[in-house]
Amino acid sequence: MGLRGNLWVISLLCLSALTEKALSKGHYFNVINYGAKADGRTDMSQALTNAWKNACASRVSSTVLIPKGWYLLGPVILVGPCRSKIEFRNKGRVMAPMNPSAFKGPSWVNFRYISGLTISGKGTFDGRGQVAWAQNDCNRNPNCQQLPVNFRLDFVNNTLVKDITSLNSKNFHMNLFQCHGMRMQNLKIFAPWNSPNTDGIHIGDSSFILIIHSVFGTGDDCISLGSGSRNITISNVFCGPGHGISIGSLGKYKDEADVAGITVRDCTLSGTTNGVRIKTWPNSAPGLASDLTFENIIVKNVYNPVVVDQEYCPNNNCDKQGPSLVKLKNVKFHNIRGTASSNVAVKIVGSSAKPCEVQIGDINLLYHGKGGGATSICHNAKAVHWGKQTPLICPR
Repeated sequence: MGLRGNLWVISLLCLSALTEKALSKGHYFNVINYGAKADGRTDMSQALTNAWKNACASRVSSTVLIPKGWYLLGPVILVGPCRSKIEFRNKGRVMAPMNPSAFKGPSWVNFRYISGLTISGKGTFDGRGQVAWAQNDCNRNPNCQQLPVNFRLDFVNNTLVKDITSLNSKNFHMNLFQCHGMRMQNLKIFAPWNSPNTDGIHIGDSSFILIIHSVFGTGDDCISLGSGSRNITISNVFCGPGHGISIGSLGKYKDEADVAGITVRDCTLSGTTNGVRIKTWPNSAPGLASDLTFENIIVKNVYNPVVVDQEYCPNNNCDKQGPSLVKLKNVKFHNIRGTASSNVAVKIVGSSAKPCEVQIGDINLLYHGKGGGATSICHNAKAVHWGKQTPLICPR
């Protein structure tokens, strides 16, 4: 990751420690005192909004507290800027309305324009997405209703998110947009393997994000990184079930911001559709994704352990008239090992217009099913090799 990358990771660790110390001396705003009831039936959205407004206006560090109990919460927007550091601490089980018609916007809990935010408490946020999943037709309807995510964090900086559980979101569990300087740790994010579009964390147009020591099991990507993601580190994450850890898809829209400085290391993926993946659309707008590192990855019974797909076209619903114009530069796959559940353990399909530049070393992926051992596919790639390679990848 380099000296600069190590320095920002250390800075995030120090920032979170200082934030916790400041909050420990602040004031508490308990939602019960604003009319919330821990009965699982009374909507506490107004109580939470009022508690937030008072805490946000406080001149000293403050905490909005949801104590232990069961709570019903309708959609809320919690807005800054706040006058001091603020913590959102949930110790209970907070449940969303089951019916998607209760939501008029794209989110359940939305934090906006805040600096110095902590989200914590070891509580659970249950999106109760079962009804919404049955109504989801986005795989065949481009004009489908956009279902709400459990958490949206928009224009949120210098943030710590820790020790929370997100269950059964109707859509993505967490969506980050224009967030800078965030540490996310000890998260538990779960939805059934067949729940559509329930990505664990999706990041776009954000930088200096650290995701560590967390567990994901979803119906889509455990973590997905969209355009404008820069200086993102994902470490010591367990993913399964789900679609793996993905960069992209990229190039669908004109003038997408570049992706750069992504590191995924020391992670385990088990029973997932994909392991580590980069995907760009065919016939795409020009773009660049560079300095992408995947290292020390363990895969267990993963269908596609390593994927570069610059012809990504889900449900064949895209324009394939031209090649992808997203350039993939300085991509590294290092020390990736374990077992595949298909014989194609590594698939690298680059762009005929801009062949991807990839470094591959110390790969040991085994397949024990029918049809022989593990194999690889490689097209339109400029590959540099080192160390052991099982299977042989992009041979000269």
